[in-house]
Amino acid sequence: MNWVGCEILIRWSHPTLGIFPPDSFIPLAERCNLIVPMTQALMVQVRKEFAPMVHLLPKDFHFAFNISASQFKDFNLVEDCRTFIQAFSDNPVKLVLELTERELLVTDGATEMLVAELHKLGVLIAIADFGTGNSSLKYLQSFNVDVLKIDKRFVSNIGIDSHSIHIIDNIIDLASRLHLQTVAEGVENEVQAAYLKARNVTYLQGYLYGKPIPMDEFARQFYASV
Repeated sequence: MNWVGCEILIRWSHPTLGIFPPDSFIPLAERCNLIVPMTQALMVQVRKEFAPMVHLLPKDFHFAFNISASQFKDFNLVEDCRTFIQAFSDNPVKLVLELTERELLVTDGATEMLVAELHKLGVLIAIADFGTGNSSLKYLQSFNVDVLKIDKRFVSNIGIDSHSIHIIDNIIDLASRLHLQTVAEGVENEVQAAYLKARNVTYLQGYLYGKPIPMDEFARQFYASV
């Protein structure tokens, strides 16, 4: 197994109630216009943790952040990404922004311009949970996307439900025709992994390879493996 990248997840650690999953507070943060500063702070934390050890990272190691639709209207995102990428200039990394569908992104000239500026920096745009939202295909038609992420609800049914397998095969075929990379989410066993590898899915992600862990623990495990 090779370390090729990681997805950055946010959790709320409450002093008495424990860990809150993102679905319990991210929608509220979006409604209260807090999601942008939260994401900015997360990018700063990751940059400060990993940039000092840049030479230990594999070539083209990628960091993926979930981005809401509202952030694709804010051109500060371009500068945030530029700062993040420049911090790793001695051993360039790939920065991936995963567009979530909690909010509907209304694509217009400003969105297209922002995505174009991100692409100039080398940022990759991914559609998270592809096939489960109402706007996935619209996003593909409206602006340049680089990566499709196959939702774990389909992956978990490999070997169980033929309908899910047909959906996966069609997503892979669509990505191939559009020359896009693919990521399979929620890979938990070797049967699923073998099926996806046989179909040349670009990256596999899930508990088979590692569970979500705090950033400092991830850093310790990673540096111990190189």
